Amino acid sequence: MKIFCIGYNKTGSTSLYHSILNLGVRGDLSTMEEGEFLMYDVAEGNVNNVIDWIEKRNDVDLFKDVPFSLPYVWKLLYEKYPNAIYILSERDSSEQWYNSIYKFHTQFYNFSPNPTWDEVSKADYRYLRNDLKGGCLYDYMSYTFGKEEVPYDKDKLIASYESHNNEVKEFFKDKNNFISVNVSNDNDYLKLCSFLGKDPTDNKFLRLKVTKKIDTW
Repeated sequence: MKIFCIGYNKTGSTSLYHSILNLGVRGDLSTMEEGEFLMYDVAEGNVNNVIDWIEKRNDVDLFKDVPFSLPYVWKLLYEKYPNAIYILSERDSSEQWYNSIYKFHTQFYNFSPNPTWDEVSKADYRYLRNDLKGGCLYDYMSYTFGKEEVPYDKDKLIASYESHNNEVKEFFKDKNNFISVNVSNDNDYLKLCSFLGKDPTDNKFLRLKVTKKIDTW
């Protein structure tokens, strides 16, 4: 059975992913890099290419982050995989999530304290467009949060984060193949194990970071 982690990036999804892997669910770290290249397809409106790619990766059952964490993509996933498991990861607060994504991006991409769209468009990650209209990060930021004047406007990003979480929970409220978790809550780890029908391998989620060079938990 496929498991889609549909919480926004920087909600502890790496910790969640590896904790689920430890339960014996089939996964492959290469899917995270391959998935990020699909950001281009989503930004261009070719969301069905995500489904085509999932079908080709029939060797894995667990998926996380882009493109699965993007707004509205989870609806397309549900249409194709109504019996899959959907996991929404959240942080302790919207403020905590914003601080995490802002700190990670500014440090990882060596942005200025107040990043501009020009900086975002030149971030060389996964791909850059030949027409100089940005790359993977530009597509992610503009698709997820819109193209307002300031890319990391706090109010704008928090509104998007909260809207995504609320919409997901409203959609799945009467469905039994959905769970929301906070990886900083040890009880949620045991709740997730019970939900998946797996014996716990620990008493809490793993606490992992995308890169050891940046402390953005």
